[in-house]
Amino acid sequence: MGNLYRSGAQPCEPHALGRPRLRMRDWCLAVAVSSFPVEDAFAQSSTNVATVAVDAFGEKVGSEQIGLYNEQQVRGFSLQDSGNYRMDGAYFIRGANITDTVLDGVTIRVGINALGEDFPAPSGVVEYRLSTAQPGVREQVEMGLRDYGGWAVLLRGSAGTANGKIGTSYGINYINDYGSDGAKRAPRHFGLLPLWRPSDKLEVRGMFSADRITRPGDYGVTLSGTDLPSPQPHPNIYQASWSGVAQWQIAAGSLVKYTVTDHLAVQGAFVLTDWDRKRNDFTQLVVGADGKGTASAVLSRPYHNQALSGETRMSWLLTGKQRLFATVRWRNSGSESRPGVAVPIGAFDQERGVAATADPGEPTDVTPTKDRTRQVIGGLGYEADLTDKLWFRAAVLRTRYEKEVTPPGLPSQTNITSPWLYNLATTYAPLPNLTIFATTVKGLEESGFAPNNAANRNEVLPAVRATQYELGLRYKLAANVTFIGSLFEVSKPTPGLDTLNVYRLIGQARHRGVELSLTGRPMQGVNVVGGVALLDADRRGELIDRGVLLGKAAGVPAMTGLLNLTYQLPFVAGLSIDSQLNYTSKRLLNPRTGVYTPAYATLDIGMRYAFEIGESPAVIRARLGNAFDQNAWSANRNETLGRVQRRAFRLSLTTNFTHGMP
Repeated sequence: MGNLYRSGAQPCEPHALGRPRLRMRDWCLAVAVSSFPVEDAFAQSSTNVATVAVDAFGEKVGSEQIGLYNEQQVRGFSLQDSGNYRMDGAYFIRGANITDTVLDGVTIRVGINALGEDFPAPSGVVEYRLSTAQPGVREQVEMGLRDYGGWAVLLRGSAGTANGKIGTSYGINYINDYGSDGAKRAPRHFGLLPLWRPSDKLEVRGMFSADRITRPGDYGVTLSGTDLPSPQPHPNIYQASWSGVAQWQIAAGSLVKYTVTDHLAVQGAFVLTDWDRKRNDFTQLVVGADGKGTASAVLSRPYHNQALSGETRMSWLLTGKQRLFATVRWRNSGSESRPGVAVPIGAFDQERGVAATADPGEPTDVTPTKDRTRQVIGGLGYEADLTDKLWFRAAVLRTRYEKEVTPPGLPSQTNITSPWLYNLATTYAPLPNLTIFATTVKGLEESGFAPNNAANRNEVLPAVRATQYELGLRYKLAANVTFIGSLFEVSKPTPGLDTLNVYRLIGQARHRGVELSLTGRPMQGVNVVGGVALLDADRRGELIDRGVLLGKAAGVPAMTGLLNLTYQLPFVAGLSIDSQLNYTSKRLLNPRTGVYTPAYATLDIGMRYAFEIGESPAVIRARLGNAFDQNAWSANRNETLGRVQRRAFRLSLTTNFTHGMP
């Protein structure tokens, strides 16, 4: 049920409306079934993420991910800022983390694999796939040693009636480990997913996700000159000894699907996210070429963010070759933020770490800055097979966006905008194994908020309009090997630090690029995922025209690449080995000085062994990340220095148990 939807299905071939009547629905269902593992109730370390990926642009299953992009950044832009998130196809505002305990996986949809979205967005879409309870009782236990010491236990379960009408799944992830810098962490993740199918036409699903984090505070490194210091030693804790992070992130909601007739389906979604951050201390290090400098810390005050969002969608199959679709979306989100308190620490030496200082204690409370965003979106679209080879889709949206900011002791400031938005897409299949596509999308996006190192830390920026153009192709080189290539351009107003260290809209961003992806099984027992992204992250504006800033984006590499190979050993049943080579070109650290961080490459190697304990399937997974212990500086988008994570070893045992299957 619900297969009339393009968005929410797995990456569907858009040119499928024609041919036999209702072919679109059957084709999408077939792709969904063949693309993702169904033999297990849960997809974690027992699933090879490389075999799940349909392209090289981004796939995550459990704690393992593969791809040129991730949930935070696609095509050089932050998707957290732009809010391009979907949950089983439904629009929602991701104001808090969604834990892996409720997910089968996460897919980054760009290029031709984004055409499965009825209302796509510039820069791509992040699709969260919720777990679903199956008939019978299933449990999964995963125990493991973590990358830099410590351990983790994951418990996942699912129970459902034999007829599949009632069920629930749950997950608990209990972790005690250390970060790459040696800091101790203790995250806890919880999830619950009830399910009710009173009939073949109606499905109601619930979702609850909770994420508790406690760990030392964060830190950032700013370069004081024009020469990079030698890479910092690993591990070394550079946070103030008293600093810490303590927060809860909660997400809850429901998704309802109803098939009215074979031609008409509706879907509704409601999601609440809540981020309650009691503490988020930040240590700022300013260093020179000798690795020495000064350190200061920001003692944080409480921060709270809450977002309500929902969507009602309709899909109406007019004929075997035409479809209408519509959406009504809304959001009501707000935050309360308070400025931190600066605490000087003194001299800093990266060989010795941060000097010990007395705990300054909890800062006095102050009146928060309140931010409120209200938005309503209505959209209508149409798609059709114009011929057996030519498919077309067009959609238009109208949105009313209102943002109100109330600083303490000052009157509220309100900004209202009501733009028209649109998207157009077409595909042409001149050959059975070749599809050419072209798209354009205009969307309204958040610009995010000022980072920790800005003078206006946590200040929310206004929404902007983003436009994307794309032209590409998908070619089936063989039955199990697919090549995807595309050219794209994304443009929108962009934020950055001005000459007064204020983070604001300072110009226009234009990202032009080339994406190449090769995935599949070229021979028996071999799986390949390879890709390259070439990106020209251009910046334009007053500060660039005056020569104050370079016309390039900070922290965005001009080239990223990966090659993942998995080989199933023919002489040992259940044993496979895998390796992944990752490459990142140099990145601009500071657009004022022209300092770049160097290019670097890392190699990950691993193995996976599937066997049985009694009658229960089990998997041992071992993985060595950054095998040659590459230690290099890496520029962040907020003009601070980061470090490549040091060599890491992870070992886990996953067992699955099934009871009472019909």
